[in-house]
Amino acid sequence: MKKTEFLVSAVLICAALATGCGQKAGPASPAAAAPAASAPDKTLELNLFALDVGTSENSDGTVTPLTQFLPAEKIVASLRTRGAANAVPVTAKLIAMSNGEIVGELKKDLTLTGAATTNLEFVRQGAGNWALGRYVVEVTIDGKPVGRQEIEVTQTLPEGARPKTDAKA
Repeated sequence: MKKTEFLVSAVLICAALATGCGQKAGPASPAAAAPAASAPDKTLELNLFALDVGTSENSDGTVTPLTQFLPAEKIVASLRTRGAANAVPVTAKLIAMSNGEIVGELKKDLTLTGAATTNLEFVRQGAGNWALGRYVVEVTIDGKPVGRQEIEVTQTLPEGARPKTDAKA
């Protein structure tokens, strides 16, 4: 009989402990009550839903996506985002795939709500041109990788490398 009473007591204690663990107790200290905040003026609910790389901005703010560029052209990374941001850092890097060298890096703090397009232009400084070869554009939001796009800089563009423009416009 004592063995049964012990088992029943043990089961009741375990059940009480399990139920108690699911309940929230009051905070042990003021620090435990407040959520950890990295920066009070920064919110991050921002998502990249498209990364296009092109040479110039269209009338709607986007760019026509391209994969091949000429050495003298600017390279525009067009970031289409959704969400909300208050001074959230966004970085786009242009990296030579042959040696991993960062040949361009652009940083911008975004403050926006809803869907938005942000264009970041890589322009070769001085009279120089982009070296021929393959590159990758890598984008981070608040230090987290969110997108990448490979491109190539070539001496000449093959037929059909660029979309045809509408003559009616």
